[in-house]
Amino acid sequence: MEGSSGLRELAAQGAVRSRWVSMSRSSGLAITAMGPTIEIRQDPPREGTVVREVRDGVQHEWAVPGWRSEWAPGGAPVEVFDWTGLRPTANVPLEEKLETVLRLRDRLQGTDPRVVQVMVRYQETTEETRIATDAFDRRSRVSRVDFAAHIVVHSEGRSEYEYVSRGEVGGFEVTELDEAEIDGMVEQALRLLEAGPVEPGTYRVVTAPEVSGVLAHEAFGHGVEMDLFLSERARSQRYIGQRVGSEHATIIDDPTVEGGFGGYPFDDDGSLAKAHVILDGGVLVGGLADADAAATLHASGGNGRRQDFTRKVYPRMSNTYFQRGQSTPEELIAGVAQGVYLERVESGMEDPRSWGLQITCHYGQEIRDGRLTGKIYHTIGVTGYVPDVLHSIDAAASDFAMWPGHCGKGWKEWVTNGTGGPHLRMTARLG
Repeated sequence: MEGSSGLRELAAQGAVRSRWVSMSRSSGLAITAMGPTIEIRQDPPREGTVVREVRDGVQHEWAVPGWRSEWAPGGAPVEVFDWTGLRPTANVPLEEKLETVLRLRDRLQGTDPRVVQVMVRYQETTEETRIATDAFDRRSRVSRVDFAAHIVVHSEGRSEYEYVSRGEVGGFEVTELDEAEIDGMVEQALRLLEAGPVEPGTYRVVTAPEVSGVLAHEAFGHGVEMDLFLSERARSQRYIGQRVGSEHATIIDDPTVEGGFGGYPFDDDGSLAKAHVILDGGVLVGGLADADAAATLHASGGNGRRQDFTRKVYPRMSNTYFQRGQSTPEELIAGVAQGVYLERVESGMEDPRSWGLQITCHYGQEIRDGRLTGKIYHTIGVTGYVPDVLHSIDAAASDFAMWPGHCGKGWKEWVTNGTGGPHLRMTARLG
């Protein structure tokens, strides 16, 4: 992206009649309560305009602060998208938001004397975007809410933690956490005080939706963002149309899926959002493209995203997940003679060149003779070669859940994303 001086010169000459203008405005609020400490941070609105022009066959792009609607071409049909939920955050008083945070903090602090620290965090962001061209004039207002609680327990010189979180595109209704999940968080944290490591080896495993989602994100996330195809840095490029997983492995990226934290109605190129099938019954069928990659590689766009108006557009994931199957989670566990049920994720990473995969799970449970024994394993490393892991998937459950996250790329440009899916059964190396 070029500096703003060239655009200012064009503006001074009255020549800013670009065929593509993008305006964006964002604001946010964060409330954090940790013990008696309360922090409220209100981000001031940040807005800017990006202009693209093509000269002598070369596309130039400038960014300047401010919402410059007078630069937008007119006459195109207007499309308006309002993704602010059932209770738009702008309509909820700050006092109610603070009360919601403090009520959950107070409840958790009084559950058990071994609970030594409680943190409750509420975050909201609202993004307003308009992208205008000769062909369309698309306008959106998208709100994202992330509500989470973390606890630390301590006993006999050992500390452990657990958390619950919910993050979606929507309004204040996202803060309605499941009561049973909140109660179970404390119980699980206390159980972790007695947990030990898993014996390293290869296991049959069942992954909870949170772990399934991170697997989807790491296995075929960055590796199918098609700017990597242009630079020949993705191994997946050589396997388009080939089988790289079992018939139970279908991975989709969809900005419009319900509950997805990485959702949007149109991308930062202005292309309408739509679902992209990455893996179809184990066959790698396509990647994710922004407008430039789509034009060069004759692909379908809609996944061009930028952190803010000062950054460039990249092909990026939105909400990446495994498609649900026909079994129940209980049936998946019943089919394991000896293995591990992986429940909670700490981190994940992959190498798009070698297809190496690594996920760190916060904990898991032993499976023996088709049942959970109650034995807990703490901090489990999951490693493998992506096609081997995906080929080993022999069942997918009919349940489905999404989890919120943020993903970095390039010079650490960050965007929101969602991951998820159903319970899956597969083979992996644990340690």
